[in-house]
Amino acid sequence: MVPGWLIIIPPILTLYFAARILLNNLRYSEAALGMLFSNINETTLLLRVFAVSMILFSATRVMDLIDLFHPIPWNDEIVAALIWVVDIVLVYVFYRVAATTTPQEKKI
Repeated sequence: MVPGWLIIIPPILTLYFAARILLNNLRYSEAALGMLFSNINETTLLLRVFAVSMILFSATRVMDLIDLFHPIPWNDEIVAALIWVVDIVLVYVFYRVAATTTPQEKKI
């Protein structure tokens, strides 16, 4: 059994790094976008990973819709596990984007 406090860490980290990206874009608007797209290989990789996480998230929504009409055993547990995996992937993506869009002298 996983402790309750451990389950909440990925969503909190996702929120934190998403807020860092927003603050970086507000503070260094042109520089942040320039830094993001100057490293095109890493940006492309991050977009691919983000797309895979969104596919997993969409799959969980479809599984929930199917469960409304035809109950599936263990569906809620599978959906919860997939959403947790999506959160972990989003933490990675948002961390890398936040680190990429921060000027060199202010690395996080």
